[in-house]
Amino acid sequence: MLETPPRALAPARVPRLEDVPDGYAHLRCEEREVKGTSVRLFTFPDGDTDLARTVVCLPGLGASGRSFAPMEPLAGRLRLLLWTPPLSTPATHTPLEWNLAVLNHPEARLPERFALVGSSYGSLLSIAFALAHPERVKALVLVSPVASVRRVRRVTVTLSTLVRTPRPLAYVFAPTVARVLGGARLPPEGRAEIVREARRLAPVELLRRLRDVLAADFTSRLHELRVPTLVVQGGRDLLVPPRAARDVAEHIPGARLELLRDASHLPYMSHPEAFNAAVGAFLREYVEDASGLTP
Repeated sequence: MLETPPRALAPARVPRLEDVPDGYAHLRCEEREVKGTSVRLFTFPDGDTDLARTVVCLPGLGASGRSFAPMEPLAGRLRLLLWTPPLSTPATHTPLEWNLAVLNHPEARLPERFALVGSSYGSLLSIAFALAHPERVKALVLVSPVASVRRVRRVTVTLSTLVRTPRPLAYVFAPTVARVLGGARLPPEGRAEIVREARRLAPVELLRRLRDVLAADFTSRLHELRVPTLVVQGGRDLLVPPRAARDVAEHIPGARLELLRDASHLPYMSHPEAFNAAVGAFLREYVEDASGLTP
């Protein structure tokens, strides 16, 4: 009689910090001290190591670089560095200011030029970095872009911080918020990763980052960007409506807009095949040419 293999256990609704879900646990993690703060950098075990094909991925509010794990199919031809901002930032700077300084600091050990993929809060950081240091950015991918608080749903963004609510309330709020962020197609492992990682962040730091979002307004400067840009937006995003992403694309000279109609706020986690197809084609065009050299 054949034995039925045991079913994999579903991830906990509110996992412990050390319980990294399947699909996310195999990434390599390196800690770099930059300006006295610790940055976690995740890479794929068999990923490309060519510095000329470096793509730095910046996650959303409260997330880690590990959330980009579903981009692994692109790692064979692109050097993906999944960046996690410091868990705390000094009171002398806003989190946005500090993360800009950290990204540009020699201790970050990033190449002179690289592409940026920024999701939500990470898109805000990507825009700010490209405006401050245009000579360092080869290409931009803005996912669920936050360029101005006037273009996002303030109430929904604020409610997203409930993913960090204390136990036992976390069992009620956190999985629901993760589902709102990721949409109905986000796998349980993805929801668990969002909840687990957000709970590493101190509430004060989460609120400080939220203030960055609520104070943001780069719309009047988007026309200054002179870097190839792809805007990727989910059609079912409850935080950043599609019209906001379209507005961002229209203000950046030459920008393209890719609308994934069934996706929500985190399309790389919920719809990785469609996301990787669009983003992979764009990045290979500007980070890698047919001869393997960078234009």
